[in-house]
Amino acid sequence: MKPTVLIAAFLCPLACFPVVVRGQNANLRRLQQQQKEMQRKMEQQMRDAAAAQPDLPSDPQLLSLHKEFIMKAEKLAAEYERKKQYDKAREVFEAMTRLVPKYQDAESGLQRMLKAQSLQDRKLAEVQAAEGWQDSGAMLVKGMPVHVEVKGTWRVVVETGPEGVQIPDAIKPRDPRIKLGTLIGAVVGSPTELEKAKPFVIKSGDDFVAEENGRLFLRMFDLDPSDNQGKVYVLIQSTFAN
Repeated sequence: MKPTVLIAAFLCPLACFPVVVRGQNANLRRLQQQQKEMQRKMEQQMRDAAAAQPDLPSDPQLLSLHKEFIMKAEKLAAEYERKKQYDKAREVFEAMTRLVPKYQDAESGLQRMLKAQSLQDRKLAEVQAAEGWQDSGAMLVKGMPVHVEVKGTWRVVVETGPEGVQIPDAIKPRDPRIKLGTLIGAVVGSPTELEKAKPFVIKSGDDFVAEENGRLFLRMFDLDPSDNQGKVYVLIQSTFAN
């Protein structure tokens, strides 16, 4: 090998070293700039929240403690979310919104966790029009969001004279949205509790929060469902109990 080639080969790493250092320094500056931008964004949101929320402290030192908590809580929530521990991440975001109610990142994070929890498990239930209460197979957990989708049609068959059909007070629904043919649900610990359960409307695309632990039962609302026709399919998405 020629001497000039050997010298060039020897000097190349040394010559390239400043370029590598400059690249690393540029990455470091870019990272620091991003961190400063995130810090600036958080401080601005805190100021906006303080202006909109009179309960936040006016004392700068106490407000600084609020900011310190928010920063640490955000890191903890991100860690839980990365591990898909959505219940724990939701708890952290809820604590943040209680401390700073108008904090945008906490509100959006909470909604994201609610959405993740509502899609974690799923059950597809077939509900026959001609039957009474039917077990969906979904064991709901109190406080967990639930999302439902309904597909299909059914037919209410009512045979009556000119006097019409009187709904007895004992089974007359309290919810005015419940009519003959409405898909309704009830959450109970066991089927024996269905007679005293408080039914509610199940509508496609609805989201609700389970008010208690229990099994979700479904049916068409009718005095006598035995002569009805058809069926619907109900997709239930939530975080179910084992």
